[in-house]
Amino acid sequence: MIPTIKTISDLKKNINLGPGYGGYTEILKAINIPFEDWKSICNFSDKKYTRNCISSCDEYELLLMCWKKDQHSPIHSYHFQESWLKVLKGKLTVDIYQINKEDMKTIRTGSITIGEGEYIYLNDNMGYHSIRNTGQETTSSLHLNVDRVKEWEVFNEDSKTIHKVMPTYDTATADCDF
Repeated sequence: MIPTIKTISDLKKNINLGPGYGGYTEILKAINIPFEDWKSICNFSDKKYTRNCISSCDEYELLLMCWKKDQHSPIHSYHFQESWLKVLKGKLTVDIYQINKEDMKTIRTGSITIGEGEYIYLNDNMGYHSIRNTGQETTSSLHLNVDRVKEWEVFNEDSKTIHKVMPTYDTATADCDF
C-alpha cells in the first residue's frame, strides 16, 4: 500500500518509480492533494477544455485537464494505450462509442459518470471515448497515460471521418518532455 500522496512533487516521484506491485491505480487511490495546490497549474479557456502537462517522458504523461461547464473532448482513441482519470473537482462523464467504419456512424455503448475524488481506468479495448463536463461548475481532472500519447485518432462527427491528430499542451511545466 502506498502512503498518502500529499503534494504534487510526491505524486511525480511516485509515478517516476513506476507502477509497483499495486499498479497505477494504487497511486491514484493514494492522492490526497489539497485543491489549492492545483490552482497554480489550472488553466481554463472559454473556447475549449485545456490539457496542462504536469510531467511527461516516453513512459508516461501526467496531465491536469480543466473543463468549463458543458465543454467536451472529441470522440477519440489512443492506439491501445492505458489511461487513468481522477476527478479532482467537479464531475465528468466518459461516453464509450463503437464506430461502424462502413457507414461511419457512432453507437454510444455506455457512459460512466465520476465525481470528485473518484477515478476510472480507460483503455481502447473499450472503444472510442469522449469526456465531458456534466457538472454545474468548472471541473479539474488528473489524467495519467502510460506511454506518452503521441497521436490520437479523432472521429469528426460532422464529416464522418477519422483522422490522426498530434496532441498539444495548453501549458506545460519544466518536467514535461516533448
